[in-house]
Parts: sequence; C-alpha cells; structure tokens
Amino acid sequence: MKLLMSTGSIIVLALLTGCAQKAPEVPAAPPAPDAAAIQAELSAALEKIEAGLNNKDAAGFAAFFTEDATWILPDASTFKGRAAIEKGVSDFIATFESVSFGTITIDKLVVINDTEALTFSNGSFTVTMKGKKKAETLANPFADYWQKGADGAWRIAYELNAEGPMPAAAPAQP
Repeated sequence: MKLLMSTGSIIVLALLTGCAQKAPEVPAAPPAPDAAAIQAELSAALEKIEAGLNNKDAAGFAAFFTEDATWILPDASTFKGRAAIEKGVSDFIATFESVSFGTITIDKLVVINDTEALTFSNGSFTVTMKGKKKAETLANPFADYWQKGADGAWRIAYELNAEGPMPAAAPAQP
C-alpha cells in the first residue's frame, strides 16, 4: 500500500510538472540609442550646413532638410518643403553684401530613438546687409527636430530660429 501511495504521488507530481506552463519569455529591451554617436553625426551635419551657408549654397543648405520640412525664421516667415526652403534661403542670402557664419554648437540634445532627435543649438553670424556699410554680428539660437532617413542621413524636419543682436560681454568683476 505504501508503494502504491508513493507511486501515485510520483505520477501526480510528474503530471503536474509536465503540464505546468512556462512563463512567457520577455524579450530583451533594445539597447538604448548611442547619444554620443548621434551628437557626433548631428554636429558633423551642422558643420556642413555652416559651410554651405558660408558659400551661399542655397541648394546645399536645403538638402539638409526633409522633403516636407518646415523652416521658420525669426520674423515668423515660414517655408514648407525643401523647394520652398531653398528659395527662402536663396532670397535671404541675396540680401547680404557679405556674411560669415561662426561655429554652431549643440547646447542640448534629446534623443528620442535611433531615428529621431531634438537639438537646441547656438550659432552666430556676421553680416553686412546690402546698402549698409557696417557689419552686424547676430546670435542665432535655434531648435531642430531631426529624422534619420532610410539612406542613413540625418535631416531636419522642423527648424525654428530666434536671432538677434549679439549680447554685449558682461563687465569683468573686480
């Protein structure tokens, strides 16, 4: 009788073990985007944009925008689509007698995922407008929403600019 109870218990345990459901496997979380690599790529793109502006290359500037991008200037002029952006920057550059764009720096990067990011950047440029004799240096803080295309290139989908006179240097403290 003891043998029958022991055998019965073993059979019940074997059946329960065999019928027990496995916990579903939780897939591993994808690795976090590499923010440093994304910042390096976006900084390189901004350097190329700056070089294009220094060369008054409207088409080259516009190529850094998505086909359906929006570009907003400080006066709220808004250009939608790459062709309109190219025309807008061409008209903008045509008002300059001379222009020199300074270094652009990314002050803040927000990585959304591997293909989307926000940057808050600062740049400056010195410009002499046509018909004026004196050059003016302007600060240009701006925000960009970037998208990485199927071709692997980062392009701006939305840019908002807020330029103004370069702030005077703070007086030295004694």
